[in-house]
Amino acid sequence: MILWGLVIAYFPVLFAFVANGKSKVVCSDIHVVVNDSIDARFVTSSQMRDVLLKKYTNILGNKVGTVGCDQIEHFILKHEAVSKCEAYYTIGGRLNVELEQRKPLCRIFSGLSSYYIDVDGEKMPLFDSYAAHVLVISGHVNKLDSLDEVVEFARYIKASPFWNAQIEQVYVEQNGEFSLAPRVGDQIIYLGSLDNYPVKMRNLYALYSKGLHPREWNNYKEINLKFEGQIICTKK
Repeated sequence: MILWGLVIAYFPVLFAFVANGKSKVVCSDIHVVVNDSIDARFVTSSQMRDVLLKKYTNILGNKVGTVGCDQIEHFILKHEAVSKCEAYYTIGGRLNVELEQRKPLCRIFSGLSSYYIDVDGEKMPLFDSYAAHVLVISGHVNKLDSLDEVVEFARYIKASPFWNAQIEQVYVEQNGEFSLAPRVGDQIIYLGSLDNYPVKMRNLYALYSKGLHPREWNNYKEINLKFEGQIICTKK
């Protein structure tokens, strides 16, 4: 019992000692890591470090409690390219900041404006430092009542290695229907509405994989998937 009493009494003393020591530690450096920098470069480590130093000019050389980690995280998450952020001080006083970027799903061209839609379906601005290679949605986008169906279709394309590599652009026709531009082959693929698009894309995949030899893909100017149970190909 005496031993247990000593152990229990030891921890408050230890924590008090650590807290007292920490209160004297100053912030000696800021180290920022962008965990997904291989996938995208909307922001860089040096850029975000400069942003922090510009915002908190008194952070270096002052006690680590001068600017709290929660405060730093809240500030970083206001950046339109950042989705996650974690900040913490080391025992030696270095501020470590780890962050992840938002992931663009597709790029919208509507009139004179252009922007991304991220994987969560939220609007995301363009950045001068980096352009993501994603599915392009263009044409008469402003005629659509909502982008929900388009975002769902973009997720479908991204989830498939074949379609993600093959479909380069989705074009919104003036009547609100959709056509696709492939990377391989210069034909236009008329999809019609997005109703039953998994079936239409399954039929198109069957055409690519079983109906046509790859050398024949350029022999057609149009592939029409609008009609149920049919694929109409028009030669050049």
